[in-house]
Amino acid sequence: MDRKLIVFLFFFLLSTIFWFLNQLEDEYVTEISLPVHYSDFPNDKILVNELPDHFDMRVRAFGYKLLEYKISNKFLPYTVNVNSITLRMHSKSSYAKFFSLTRLLNQDIEDHLSSELEIVSILPDTLFFEFADRVFKKVPVVSKLDPVPATQYMIRGKIQFEPDSINISGANPIVDTINSVFTESKNIPSLNDNYDKKVDLEKINGVSFSEKEVVAKINVEKFTEGTQKITLNVINVPDSLIIRTFPKEVTVTYFVALSDYEKVLPQLFEAVVDFNETASQNKLNIKILNSPDYIKSLRYNPQSVEYIIERKE
Repeated sequence: MDRKLIVFLFFFLLSTIFWFLNQLEDEYVTEISLPVHYSDFPNDKILVNELPDHFDMRVRAFGYKLLEYKISNKFLPYTVNVNSITLRMHSKSSYAKFFSLTRLLNQDIEDHLSSELEIVSILPDTLFFEFADRVFKKVPVVSKLDPVPATQYMIRGKIQFEPDSINISGANPIVDTINSVFTESKNIPSLNDNYDKKVDLEKINGVSFSEKEVVAKINVEKFTEGTQKITLNVINVPDSLIIRTFPKEVTVTYFVALSDYEKVLPQLFEAVVDFNETASQNKLNIKILNSPDYIKSLRYNPQSVEYIIERKE
């Protein structure tokens, strides 16, 4: 390359650098976007409208300061402390509506950014806050867990939660419709030991929970098969008649946890047939009205019985 061209390019580049550095000493007005967070809302109120997540601002500063911010991306989120700003009543209908002028935040935002940046304008120029009264309610926790016991095991009792109910809070129109909160949907396969773990609660938009998770307790135990013979009773028999069934007993078969096996007694079951069915049927269908709540897979035999009707002497 020609020596003269090299010298020319060198001095051209050098002059460009000096020109650029000189330009950085001048003041400029430019636009920036400042991320915004909000904190410290009134404890007895709940916000029901959306707030802007950023401010569009025009700022004045020296070129080198603007370049520094552009390069370092130093615009960290600015937090608006709602309890510390001046809120003025705008209107009141279903919700109380307040407003605050963003220009009142100029000095605080400048301190947050840099004393060398001067705010020219902020958009939006007004923040609107719509508040509803915060109400509280205690509701039970309802399971959406799907526990599946391993072979030769059964779930003993109901799923228990600690705590079994939580406090929720939010705007009254929302909270008033909520009667329970649900656990996450979760499959728990092949349980062969007691389950005692934390599970998340399903979130509800606009509602705060006193607990985000609860402890689920599921008891499992090995089971065995049991049988009992129980006397068959006839209901709705007129006083003047006697009905005899063949057979007079019914055999019930069930699964029961080993620890409950000895607790299952014949008198805990109630098997009946209904006299009113004799008008339309040759056999009477057996119904099991009562049985222990800790047995599973109840079966009985026979399903129906023959009968004869006699008059009392």
